[in-house]
Amino acid sequence: MAEGTTAVPAPEGDAKAATGKSRKVLIIGAVVAVLALGGGGYYFMSHKSAAEGPKAAEKAPPKQLQYLPLDTFTVNLNDTGQERYLQVTINLELIDAATADALKRQMPSLRNKVLLHLSSKAADELLSREGKEKLATELADEMRKSLEGTTPTKGLEQVLFSQFVIQ
Repeated sequence: MAEGTTAVPAPEGDAKAATGKSRKVLIIGAVVAVLALGGGGYYFMSHKSAAEGPKAAEKAPPKQLQYLPLDTFTVNLNDTGQERYLQVTINLELIDAATADALKRQMPSLRNKVLLHLSSKAADELLSREGKEKLATELADEMRKSLEGTTPTKGLEQVLFSQFVIQ
């Protein structure tokens, strides 16, 4: 060392204090960064799922419809002047198995309603496509009266014909 200058030793306490303060700053900075990333991730995910709401509904699996086949119905039609009959096989499209069970428990009553309704029709009412569609709607409405539920269809989506013969 040069003459007249003396080396002042660095105090060890100051170095440790400086190192301790820098560690605290690093830890606080890391905590703030983690919280900011977590908050940003939460914000992004919550807004992303809200924005995809309609798309998510479109991607949802289609509901599993149940089909309940009914026996073949053969009835005399309400035609004057000639004897005509209708032979029809009906399947019911239902939203779930619970609706199918409810209808099965009421099958004698349902068959009676279907037979009475079919026999009240004339052949010329049923020959056109519109006539058949109207009959399906009428039968569905009649059967829904026997079901409980809060939806308009009460679990019975539609009546389907798998056989339809008029002679």
